Amino acid sequence: MNKNIMILNDKNIGISKIELDRSDLRIIDKSGIYCFRVCVYYNWKDINELKIGEKEQVDFNEYILSENNESALIWPTKGYVEKLTNDYLCFYFKFENMSETITYMNKRNGFDILLNSLEVKAFIDYKDAKKNSIVYEF
Repeated sequence: MNKNIMILNDKNIGISKIELDRSDLRIIDKSGIYCFRVCVYYNWKDINELKIGEKEQVDFNEYILSENNESALIWPTKGYVEKLTNDYLCFYFKFENMSETITYMNKRNGFDILLNSLEVKAFIDYKDAKKNSIVYEF
């Protein structure tokens, strides 16, 4: 079974919303506190050239984690896009030892919690597209 996940510091924080449009993949946790965003705009050619069953590391331009609308740039230790069928994709990202590589973009240079790890997996079906975007609410 394909299951969307968002695990922060080894705790499953759930997903309330997944959005994919031409520019970004956005995943919001159940509490609405955390938002993970990937800039996909420049990588559509890489994604669309995947063959069915192929899993490929794709380095995206930006990976951003926000807490209460305050953002930080992060970089994955592992990430891939997998094409499951012609219309069905899996985006997977894992971030470890985040405290060593994170760049906060707020005045206090931090979040309410110390970030150590993040794991995100999102399944997208192109057939669900409406007006050039896909939105899943849970």
